[in-house]
Amino acid sequence: MNTLVKNFILLLLLFRSTFGYSQNSFAFLEKKVDTLYYFKSEYINYNIPSVDEFNINGPTINLLNQKTIVLNKKIIGHADKKPNIKFQLLTKNIKQLTLLDLKSKTVLLSLFPKDGITEVDAPFEDIGTIEAEVIKTGNGDVVCEIKNLFLGYSSIHKKEFTPNTVSGKSLGTPYDSYGLYTYYPGFDKEEDNKGTLYFGLKNNPGSVYEDLDQLTDVIEKNYPFYSGRTVNKEIMKPKDTAKGVCSYVSELNTYFRQKFNDPHFSVKDNECPVKKKNTPVFAYKIGREYKISGILDDSLSQKMNLGETLVAIDGIHLKKISDEKVNELLAKTPENRTELEIEDLNGKRKKIDYSHHTTYKIPSNFIQKTEFSSIGDEVAYMRIKHIDKEALYELIAHKEELKNKKKLILDLRNNGGGDFLIGAQILSLFIKNEFSYYQLKDKFSDLVDQVIVSDKKLAFNIPSEMEIRVLVNKNTSCVSELIAYNLKKYSKNVKIVGIENTAGALSVLYEVFLEKNNNIKFRTNAFSRSKIMLDGKSIEGKGIQPDVHVNIKNVKDLQPYEDKVLMTAISK
Repeated sequence: MNTLVKNFILLLLLFRSTFGYSQNSFAFLEKKVDTLYYFKSEYINYNIPSVDEFNINGPTINLLNQKTIVLNKKIIGHADKKPNIKFQLLTKNIKQLTLLDLKSKTVLLSLFPKDGITEVDAPFEDIGTIEAEVIKTGNGDVVCEIKNLFLGYSSIHKKEFTPNTVSGKSLGTPYDSYGLYTYYPGFDKEEDNKGTLYFGLKNNPGSVYEDLDQLTDVIEKNYPFYSGRTVNKEIMKPKDTAKGVCSYVSELNTYFRQKFNDPHFSVKDNECPVKKKNTPVFAYKIGREYKISGILDDSLSQKMNLGETLVAIDGIHLKKISDEKVNELLAKTPENRTELEIEDLNGKRKKIDYSHHTTYKIPSNFIQKTEFSSIGDEVAYMRIKHIDKEALYELIAHKEELKNKKKLILDLRNNGGGDFLIGAQILSLFIKNEFSYYQLKDKFSDLVDQVIVSDKKLAFNIPSEMEIRVLVNKNTSCVSELIAYNLKKYSKNVKIVGIENTAGALSVLYEVFLEKNNNIKFRTNAFSRSKIMLDGKSIEGKGIQPDVHVNIKNVKDLQPYEDKVLMTAISK
């Protein structure tokens, strides 16, 4: 097929797409800031953009050296409201920080920060100069720095926008990474990365069901991973609306899960009553059999034992059932009953019937620690449950402790991802030079281009001989997969340790609300203009293979017990 014919076919497809979607209406919330003051500071350190409402690349002020902050007015203030002050406060051994009006000595803000990073966002006064009073704890090294100081006004406007994947266009403004990326592909636009969209039908007073049906249709037509994932095309979309919106949304969510089996795909209605499901019994697949791996009900502990084989749930045999289906069968709302058929360690079959309770006492070894801790004198451990600013700040807070360790274990098991910019910053703690974060493949042109992270970052300067072990499992997905992959790629002393591949779910996540009912929320990756590639390959549906594969032989090897994965990471 020559280029002319190929382009003509592409044009027809785009025209058909635009025509078919002409009745749809999308919008996003645009957050704007008016900076009331600008600041002069001779002291510049690393930049930590905020990820709450908007990103700010402001000055860094060392309050141990600079006791006054001179405010130079940039715009005329709003007479009807106070400005907001926003900054990140990095402290160590600081008991109290007080900000005052230099002239009147009026206290504007008083903080009692913990060591590490504290986010500050509060109403403030339109004044001339701020005076800072710092009270130290008197213990060891002292740090007190204000980073990315912003004093001004923020406002939110709804702006119409049709995603480029839907419109067939490639318009928009260049992506702004707030100085974090040295280079970002020009074909991927700022609008393509809007995380929250609002959807409705143009000039159509139709029902919520019509909006749900049309949005589902748009999402399915634009789903980018039909070739990368095993999609069940035989599953039928629900049509019966007589049961009510809550039932319809629930059935729609089941439909998505069964059809795509993609963690970036779901829908729910926040107003609908939800009866929480639970289970006192957990199962884990070892070889071809499901073993009892957790028992939370003391009365059941007298009837079954860890390691016994789960044969059937409510008469449904488990030989050809997926892990997800087994967990779904085990979980029920309180007062429901479950019957299990179990084969004990001697091969004898038994049936156990029990009722589900509202709550169960969770054993301490089931509770996963998230705080930074030491394992002996030489190993540091940190579990990161989500890629967000708290994880970044926790690592920064323990920067000095890491310099004295020989090994760091980053536990990314069950980490579903998070913010791409924060992921780049976490990597920047360990990778000293500019680096390629990932690649984007344009949906329209098939062009592949790099996303390059700047060398203006938060590097720990940890010893080059320090070993890093990254723990992963099948629920390690999205940005956490990026972190595991790049740590391994750019650091020679990194190994990925786990019992299985990561999830293989790497894409931009959108939350789409209905204009008619803002409580209904879709989570989807369908509006990404570009596919994310790692060194020219997609990991969608495949995941990342561990360097050190841990073989689980019995349930005692699992994380709530002896945690063979962690023990392997410590020893190897």
